[in-house]
Amino acid sequence: MIGLIAFFGTIPGRVAVAGGILAALIAAWAGFAHHYKKIGESRVLEKIEQRTSANVEKAQAARRSVQDIPADQLNDQFRRD
Repeated sequence: MIGLIAFFGTIPGRVAVAGGILAALIAAWAGFAHHYKKIGESRVLEKIEQRTSANVEKAQAARRSVQDIPADQLNDQFRRD
């Protein structure tokens, strides 16, 4: 134990301690960055899923609204003869 304390008093020991602290800070920053990136991705995916489900509901409502109309009556002002 005393040898370890003596090692940390030397220049290589101080460099090792500083490197360890620096590595711990970088690892903590990378962990937080990864965490926040995942939160952002989940929010984006949630919004995409909400918009997709809304579009699906609109499409199904449009299909139901024209389901009982015969095909020859599905004309609008933009249809070419």
